Amino acid sequence: MISLGITAAILFAFNAAVMRFARNSIPRRLVRQMDETRGLTHLALGNSLMAAGFDSSAFDQYLGSPNAVAFNAGLGSSYPVEHLILLRRALRDHSTINTVIYGFFDLQLTDNSAVTTSDLVGNRAASYYLEPDIALEYYRMSPRDRLAFELLRHVPMFVDRAAIWARVEQARRAMAQIGLPVVATNRFGQVSDFALLEARSSANFNGQCERALRETPELSAPVRQIIRQSQARGARVVIVEMPMSEYHRRTFYSVPGWVQYRDHVRALVEANGATYVAASDWIADPSEFADHLHLAPSGAQDFSRRLAVYCRTNKNARLASQRAPNRRGCRQGVPPFGCPPDSCANTPAISAWASSWIRLRCSAPRKLSA
Repeated sequence: MISLGITAAILFAFNAAVMRFARNSIPRRLVRQMDETRGLTHLALGNSLMAAGFDSSAFDQYLGSPNAVAFNAGLGSSYPVEHLILLRRALRDHSTINTVIYGFFDLQLTDNSAVTTSDLVGNRAASYYLEPDIALEYYRMSPRDRLAFELLRHVPMFVDRAAIWARVEQARRAMAQIGLPVVATNRFGQVSDFALLEARSSANFNGQCERALRETPELSAPVRQIIRQSQARGARVVIVEMPMSEYHRRTFYSVPGWVQYRDHVRALVEANGATYVAASDWIADPSEFADHLHLAPSGAQDFSRRLAVYCRTNKNARLASQRAPNRRGCRQGVPPFGCPPDSCANTPAISAWASSWIRLRCSAPRKLSA
């Protein structure tokens, strides 16, 4: 019993230490900054390409509106599910949002790959503590992983394990470089790491595009929700094909499969009432890229200025027609923040039992902590 007590005390202390250590993790800092922003009008969402590529100050300056307040909610190493969660958080706290800008690259808009709990690490661990019900709704997981998710999201040493491991990996790489030539890095890590995000070859990427055309007739569910829930709050949605280096465009975006895939997703985006912006060739100068995928600060300024001008001159971009809220506060089948995605009264095929559960569950939206 004494040994069990000691073990429990050690585990408790370790979990408490991890909680304290991770309180300033990137997703938590991002959410705090977003919550504290006043008068937010333009919200930029996406992964590290948006985090590196969107310059809020440059965008505000060239938008030509004195009341414009843009916020970059790009989150490195994240997927559309995390982007949806961040959007819902922003819409909950900022009724002033009138434009949502969603940046993507390659096949991100239709990707619906299965995940396991081991994939939800680093910034993707935000799914555990920001809005776990949304993660469970939109991530494809096996029953075993769903159970593990429900249990382990209460264990800080599992949820934030990357906060510690990242420091260990940084130290390991630093020691491994002693006496060797300096390895190129940027704000997200070693430049060579990002080559792993690209396809193995042009032929391989062409095959991926052709497979996506055959197997994904719709945008992925979280991307559709990003569009619908933004529109439900009166915001227009601009889907941006992020700027790519000349190497990436020449190697991958010149293949026939990508040309067909781009036309396919453009049609899907526009069918959902959003605007598609093909900006992959907007930045031609190689010096304005930090690597094959990420813009350097100067490239981010140029891209953001051009995007602001586009938004300013295309103010009448298509918006989906909006329905009046029903008695539960839903618009277009989109529930209030904190309620299950299928909880609107105008969603078909909801059983009486499910409706009762929903009313109890959503009588008051939950307040989430960062």
